[in-house]
This record gives sequence, C-alpha cells and structure tokens, in this order.
Amino acid sequence: MPDDEVASRAVYGVVFGPLKPALREHAYPVTKEELIEQYGGFELEHADGTDRLEEVLRRADVASFRDPRQVRDAILGVVGVDGSGAPVDPDANDVGVETGDWSPLSP
Repeated sequence: MPDDEVASRAVYGVVFGPLKPALREHAYPVTKEELIEQYGGFELEHADGTDRLEEVLRRADVASFRDPRQVRDAILGVVGVDGSGAPVDPDANDVGVETGDWSPLSP
C-alpha cells in the first residue's frame, strides 16, 4: 500500500495525513511546545471537522513526549472518536483496529 494511502487512513476516526510521517521522523523526546512550533499548522480531520495540531495539543494534558505513539495517543484523547462517534480511549487494547506503524523513524 502506498505511503500516502496509509497516511490518509483514519486512526480511531482521526486522519493524520502528512503529520504522521513527520511525527515518526522527529527526534524524541520532545516538548509539546516544540511540536506546536514545528507542526502546529498541520490539520487533523475527524468526525467533528478539522483542527490544527496546535489547537489539539494545547488541550492535551501532556507536556512532553517520548515517542510518536505518545503524541498520537494525546491527539486521540482530545479529538479521537470511534466509528460510532463515541470518544476513544487510546490505551484500550482494541483488537482489529488498524492504527498503523507509529514507531520512530529516527534513532
């Protein structure tokens, strides 16, 4: 499957688009403010519309991140919804939900 097709798939109702590979390539650990400065203008699509990453991260209760999965989970905690429109618990182990590879690309 082409990278852009994978990036366009929704994770718990949120489409990350080009933000996903950018977050995977970023060097960690990183603060919320650093991510906002560098990627704050990226848009996330979700059931309620779109939000800029800056708006979403400002509502998150996390100050720093060890890896891209933590960023994803913080975003999902703010705007994530499942197919029914119910809020998502990104810590739940939902079998069969395709979240894709969120491992860091840089050492």
